[in-house]
Amino acid sequence: MATPTLSTVDTDLVEIVESIRLDHDEIVKAYAQYLDRLPDAPSGKPEDRLRRLGLTHRAGAEDPWRDAGTGQFDQQTGEKNFEEREFAFFNEALKDTYFYELYRQLPFRAGRMRLVTLNPGEIYHMHTDHSRVAHVSITTNEDSRLLFRSGHTYHVPTDGRVHILNTLRHHSAYNAGGTERVHLTMTLAD
Repeated sequence: MATPTLSTVDTDLVEIVESIRLDHDEIVKAYAQYLDRLPDAPSGKPEDRLRRLGLTHRAGAEDPWRDAGTGQFDQQTGEKNFEEREFAFFNEALKDTYFYELYRQLPFRAGRMRLVTLNPGEIYHMHTDHSRVAHVSITTNEDSRLLFRSGHTYHVPTDGRVHILNTLRHHSAYNAGGTERVHLTMTLAD
């Protein structure tokens, strides 16, 4: 039996925002601009430079480049670290990029806006989020997918569309391909 994909499933798991069509070349250009401007990681380790990348941040954030990269819940205690609506500020150094143009036209209020890379062979543990999460694919491969506990998988293509995933359901993400997968993710704050 074939693995069920979300193209055969109801919209309770995925919603595509039809009112927004993005220029994929501009998205790739904005990502390159981000990387060119990104300061070194606070740790000073080159391997940490591309970790926890954010576009939005909280008021008074020490590092507006990485504030949105933190988890909403403490992994040890389960306590909530913040509310998504606190990420109400867009990084000033990026307001001339296509990412800001996208941010301004969203039909929902975004909390954390992040750039998330999954390297080949990387997988996230099965989990649930406390909000739905919108994805825009920047780079991907056919073997990079979101997996729902139901067994359904979903590939977010580089189609310039905003895909809102129902991450309130148990899910994971994996990259079984040979190239990295980079998504712009936006947690819905409303």
